[in-house]
Parts: sequence; C-alpha cells; structure tokens
Amino acid sequence: MPDKDTMMDTIVAMQFRLHQDQTADGFLQANERVNAWIKQQPGFRFRSLSETADGLWVLLVYWASKEAARAAEEKFKREMEGLLMPFIDAASFSSSLSQARVMLQG
Repeated sequence: MPDKDTMMDTIVAMQFRLHQDQTADGFLQANERVNAWIKQQPGFRFRSLSETADGLWVLLVYWASKEAARAAEEKFKREMEGLLMPFIDAASFSSSLSQARVMLQG
C-alpha cells in the first residue's frame, strides 16, 4: 500500500446559493451534463453536490493533482460555465483549492 503522504488528491470546494428564480430540479438537470463532461477530464476522481436545509449548496470535486484541477477549471470556463452560471447567485459563490490526505478508506 502506498505511503499516506503519497496519497494526496486535490479538492476543489465550492459553496453557493441559487438565484431565487431558479429551482433545484433545473440546477440538478443541468448538472447531469456537467457530470458527463467532467468524467472525461484527465485526473478527475470524484464529484459530490449537496444542499443544506437553508439552501446552501456545497460542491466537492477531487482531482489527481493541482495541475489537473486547474486545467479542468480553465476548460470548464470555456465549455461549461455558461450552463451553470445562470442558476448561481454570484454574490454567494466561494471556491477554494486544497490538498487532501487519505486518512481512512472503507
């Protein structure tokens, strides 16, 4: 088994709210196209999307490296951003990039 220090993914974490005139159903439907796109990107590992009871959305995307995450972000801006941005309240949007160490895997 690889050393835990070598098992590091890069996580892109985003938080946002939808525009008041947008629905979760419409947003999730648009995300199906993103899912098809993202699984084709080099270094993609995992993507999850959740919504809190008060309407805050949390998106986590795991990548094999910072380089893979950054390359996908640039490509996303060109190819897919226009699909999702009409749903998202830009004033509520925040994003961060970090490294994750696998501590335990089930």
